[in-house]
Amino acid sequence: MKVIILKVFVCTCRDTINLPKDLNFGDGIDVEKFSNLCSDDGIKRVAEVVEKGEKVVIAGCSPRIADRYFGEFNPEYVNIREQVAHIGHSPEKINSLINGAIQKLRNSEDIEEMKFEIKERSVLVIGGGVAGLEAARQIANSGIKVYLIEKKPFLGGVVGTLDRLYPKGTPNSHNLYSLINDIAKNENIEVITNSELEKVGGEFGNYNVLIRVRGNVIEDCDLCGRCEEVCPVEVEDHGLMRKAIYYMPTYPDNYGIDFDSCTKCGKCLDVCNKLSLGEKERILNVGAIVVATGLKQYDVEKVKGYGYKKLRNVFTHWDFERKFASGEINPGKVVIIHCAGSRDDNHLAYCSRICCFLGLKEAKLIKDVSPETDVTVCYIDMRSYGVFDELYETLRRNHGVKFINGRPAEILENGNKLKVRTEDILLGKPIELDADCVILSTGFVPDAETFEKLNIKCNGEFPTAYVNSILSDDSNPHGVYICGSAAFPKGVSETISEARDIAMSIVNLLNNDSIKLKTPIARINGKICGAIDCRICVDTCPYGAVYLNEDGEVGVNESICMGCGICTATCASGANQLYGFDDRGILAQVEATINEGDIAAFLCKWSSYNAADNIAYKGLNYPENVKIMRIPCTGRIDAQTILKAFSSGAKSVLIAGCPPDACHYNTGNFKARKRVIALREMLGQFNIDPERLRIEWIGNQEAERLVRILNEMNK
Repeated sequence: MKVIILKVFVCTCRDTINLPKDLNFGDGIDVEKFSNLCSDDGIKRVAEVVEKGEKVVIAGCSPRIADRYFGEFNPEYVNIREQVAHIGHSPEKINSLINGAIQKLRNSEDIEEMKFEIKERSVLVIGGGVAGLEAARQIANSGIKVYLIEKKPFLGGVVGTLDRLYPKGTPNSHNLYSLINDIAKNENIEVITNSELEKVGGEFGNYNVLIRVRGNVIEDCDLCGRCEEVCPVEVEDHGLMRKAIYYMPTYPDNYGIDFDSCTKCGKCLDVCNKLSLGEKERILNVGAIVVATGLKQYDVEKVKGYGYKKLRNVFTHWDFERKFASGEINPGKVVIIHCAGSRDDNHLAYCSRICCFLGLKEAKLIKDVSPETDVTVCYIDMRSYGVFDELYETLRRNHGVKFINGRPAEILENGNKLKVRTEDILLGKPIELDADCVILSTGFVPDAETFEKLNIKCNGEFPTAYVNSILSDDSNPHGVYICGSAAFPKGVSETISEARDIAMSIVNLLNNDSIKLKTPIARINGKICGAIDCRICVDTCPYGAVYLNEDGEVGVNESICMGCGICTATCASGANQLYGFDDRGILAQVEATINEGDIAAFLCKWSSYNAADNIAYKGLNYPENVKIMRIPCTGRIDAQTILKAFSSGAKSVLIAGCPPDACHYNTGNFKARKRVIALREMLGQFNIDPERLRIEWIGNQEAERLVRILNEMNK
C-alpha cells in the first residue's frame, strides 16, 4: 500500500486562535504551528514541503484569503478562524475539522499538475465579417500567424452587404474598407475564402483543423465580367438578384463563385481559364480558434401570418435595406414590425437584443433618403439602449415616425398594397394600417453547425454558458473563443470592442511556452465507463466539456472543464471522478468530520461558504455542532455523500449553493435541487425523516439568513 506523507500547517493568525491541547493525528502526520503562515517564511516552508512530494493541510483563516498565498500548492484548507475562533466555538472542534481534511487527502488520488504546451503559435479565425477581421488584425499585429477562413467568396460579412451603419448613418466604407486593406497587406494573415471548417482535433496550443476549400481563386482577374454574363444561375441575395458568379467590392478584388448556388455547369470555364470549380481539403495547425461567423437570421417565413416570400413587398430589414439603398423601391408608406417571430414560444422565445435598433435603423434610413415617406413602427416594447435610445427619441420627435405599441397579428394583400392588422394597446382596440411595404425586424439564431463541429454544446441556443465560463477568472485556458454576434447578436461597435479583447487574451496566452490548468478537471476511467456505457454525464455538463469521441467513448475536454463536479455526481459507476473532490476523498472527509448529532453543511465555495465567513465578521453565531465542508458546487454532492453524512451520525444535512439564476457553474444548483428532491422521497426507506435534508440558495451577504437556517435545523 502506498504510504501517504502528510504535513499539517496550523496557523494561529497572529495568536488570535486558541488551539486544542492535543493536535496528534496519528502516525505519518506531522504538525507544524505558525503564528503567521502567510509570511514570507511560512510560504517558503510550505513550498519546501510540497517540493518533496508531501500532501499539505493548511488550517488557519478562510480559504478565500489563504488561497492568495498557497493556491499553487493545492492544499486542503481548514477554516479554524471564521468557523471556530471568531464565532466562539470550542477549540476541540478544530480536531474534527483537521482530521476530516487529513482523511480526505489520504483517500484522494494525487492531483496532477496539468498544463497545455503551446506547440503552435498561430490562430484560426472563422468568419470574415467585422468581428473576424478585427480579431485577425489585432492578433496578426502582435506577430502571430493568422489563418482567416470565410465561407463566402468575399470578406465583409453582413456589414459588407449593407449601405450604412447607424445611429449616425455612416457608410460602411468608412471603416470596412480600411479594415480589409489592413488584412490584405498584413504578411501574418492568410485569407482563405470559399472555405469551411470540417473537423477539429487536438487541444489548446495544438489544434489540427481540417478545412474544405472550394476553388474559386482567380489569379490576375481583369474584371471583364464575361464569366458573369454566361452564368445561367440567378440568385436572390437578401433582396437583390445576382448570378452564381459575381463581384463584390470588398476583398479579394476578383469575381467569386457562390458554390451554394453554383451548378458547376462549366460555362464560366469556357470563357475564362483562370477559374476553378474543384475542391480540396487542407489541414491547419493552430494554437487557438476564434469563431466569428456573425449574424444568422431566423427564417421568418415560418411566421405564417406575415406572408414573407408569399406577399409582395414584405421584407426582412436586410432585404429592405439592400433594395431601398439600390433604388429598386421607393415606398410612400412603410410599416416596420419589431419582434417578428421573436419573444414567441412558437418561434424564438428570447429577445435577440439588436432587433429594435435594426428596425430603428431602417426607419432612419428611410427618413434620411426620403423624408416624405410615412413610417410606422409596431413594437411590443422598445428595447433600444445607449445611443440607440437617442435615435428612438429623434425619430419620434423630429422625423414624425409613428410608434404603435402592439404586436401585429397578420399582413394581408390590399389590391397593390398591404394591410397590417395589429392591436394598439394605448387605444385599447385593434387597428389596420395601410402600407406599400412591410419590414420584418427578425431575431437571430446560433450557428449550430459550426458549434457542433467544435464540440460546443448549445441545445439550439446561443452558447452563453460557454462564453460566460471563459470570462470567469478561474477558467481553464479555452482554446476556442466566440466573438461578436456568433456569441449573441450585437452591434458593430460592441463587436469590434469584443474582438479586440479576445485578440489580446489569445496573444497573452500564446506568448507562453505552456499554460497551467487553473481548476481541477474531471477524469474518466474508460474501462469502467465503457462497461456501463450510460453516457449520462455527456448531457449533464453545462459547458459541453464531457463529450463522445469518434469511437463513441466518453472524454473530457480539459480546456473547457470548469471543475464543478456536476458530471461526477451523475456517474453511478464511479468511472467519472473530479480531481480534489473524488468520491473516496469526500466520503472519508464526511466520516472523519461528522460526529453523532452534528449538522453536516455542504457549502459552495462561491456563495454560501462566503456567507458563513460573514457570520463571523458580523459577530453572529450558529450552533457548535455545525460542521462545514467546502465544495466546488452543490451540483457535486450526490446521494451517497448525503447518506454517508446521515450514517456517520448527522442529525441533519444542509446543501447550500448560489442564488437561483446565479450559479457559478450555470445550472449546478438546479441539478442539486432536483437530486435532493428525489432523494427526500427515498429517505423514508432508510428510516430518515426527509425534513432532515435541506437545500438552500444563499448569497454572500445573507449571513443572518444562514444563521436562521442552521438554528432551525438544530431544533
